[in-house]
Amino acid sequence: MSENQGFLLIDKASGSSSFALVKQLRALTGISKIGHTGTLDPFASGLLIFALGSYTRLCQFLELQDKEYEAVLKLGEQTETGDLEGKVIAVSENIPNQLDKEALREQILQIKSLATPAYSAVKIKGKPAYSYARKGIKVELEDRPVHISKFEVTDYSPPYLSFCCKVSKGTYIRSLGELIAQRLETVGHCVNLRRTAIGHLSVNQASKIEDITKENFTSHFFPIEELFPDFEKLYLPEKELIHLSNGNPIPNTGKDYEKILIFDSQGSLQGVAKRKDGIIIPYINLKS
Repeated sequence: MSENQGFLLIDKASGSSSFALVKQLRALTGISKIGHTGTLDPFASGLLIFALGSYTRLCQFLELQDKEYEAVLKLGEQTETGDLEGKVIAVSENIPNQLDKEALREQILQIKSLATPAYSAVKIKGKPAYSYARKGIKVELEDRPVHISKFEVTDYSPPYLSFCCKVSKGTYIRSLGELIAQRLETVGHCVNLRRTAIGHLSVNQASKIEDITKENFTSHFFPIEELFPDFEKLYLPEKELIHLSNGNPIPNTGKDYEKILIFDSQGSLQGVAKRKDGIIIPYINLKS
């Protein structure tokens, strides 16, 4: 198992794209296989989780996590992109002087779906939606199901409304911002967006990209046990690991468990398995 495989938690700065950070990490680490668990728009900042090497196979366990954001919405102006990077396409002077924060909170927590932005990476006939939008081509985009488990207005200084929220995977905060404006009988767009958490992981635990070098990047790897605290940990001798790596189940006493991290005797992660009826069944092999 290569020691150059692991997870990096990065606090992305506003102005850079998620893909630009992937390219930068490839140049820094010399590792070509790098993935992440959820993109951020260029204007947004905050937590991104990058997987290096075969650890990209573990991204599936993080992608479904809820995400938390802090955002600032400017009321009175709607842009084509839903953020400050697009041109203004609608204006309204109907900006409320005061806000019933609790009433708005109750409305937002009841939302079950949100529009998919025209300027998004959602694929339409194999191409991202934004490629059509940039050419002025309108395409039909389905609303996305969402779950908003937390919403709070943290400040209201017209025309700026600041809020924090916890939302399910695939929720576009730009669309949420536009809907908030609609509920206030006006228009609006996001001028600031920061992802503060993914599941139990906080941006406060993340590294800055400028602090990562070719020489020290492995020291920034996030502990795998803290990344997956709900996984069982199992340390196995080499003979049993060989059986698992060849796709063969092995007997193992214990209760049924769907997610087990498999380590060798030195503590190196080898893969992921599950236990069913006293049998360990492998389904992710990090050595192949």
